[in-house]
Amino acid sequence: MTLHPYILLALFLFSTGCASNPTKPIDSLQQILKDEEAQLTGALLSEQTAAPFPKQGPPKLGLYIMPTGFLHHKFEWTDADRETLQAWANGLQREGLISGSSFLHLASVKGNQWAQLRESAMRYGTDLLLIVNGAAAVDRYNNYKGTLLYWTIVGAYYADGTHSDALCLVRSSLWDARRGTKLAEEEAQGASKVVGPSGRTEDQNQVTEARRQALTQLMKKLRDDVARISRAR
Repeated sequence: MTLHPYILLALFLFSTGCASNPTKPIDSLQQILKDEEAQLTGALLSEQTAAPFPKQGPPKLGLYIMPTGFLHHKFEWTDADRETLQAWANGLQREGLISGSSFLHLASVKGNQWAQLRESAMRYGTDLLLIVNGAAAVDRYNNYKGTLLYWTIVGAYYADGTHSDALCLVRSSLWDARRGTKLAEEEAQGASKVVGPSGRTEDQNQVTEARRQALTQLMKKLRDDVARISRAR
């Protein structure tokens, strides 16, 4: 009596059991981004304690994307991401919600970065300061095809045995650049999944798509925040 069918059945049940219900560490990503914002800005006034703007024209918006590429982030912001944010800001200007926009940069990674960022905002005549940060997580696992066929080189490149599930969380905070008070905060998430051969399935492709989705949702929420603040001026 051959044992091969039973071995294959056991491998099938084991692999599908491990692949079911992959977890998404959304809570962990949220905590990472909150901690990093706190490290940048310190313990400052919340949205509830922010003073209203004096009556004047549409505000100028400063854009700051926090550096990624560190542990737990899984990606780096690209020029395409910056162009997407700039195009969104240009749309706000066409609507008359802001008078203009520009990206802000830190002169140094040392010292009080929040003070540096606000000084940069003052140099550019910025009224509102938008800080954007993001992080991602990838759940990569094999199904029964991977268990059965990945022991061959051909299987690793042609058997659809690998799942790559990416989750991206982006978080933003909108500040009164002059007073240093928080006016609004938002977060959005995106997800992307693919099943393919291990040798040809790139996690980064899924992270990029998840980030694109999250950024699109975030900009929709932020538009409403900017409109509310602009109307109050």
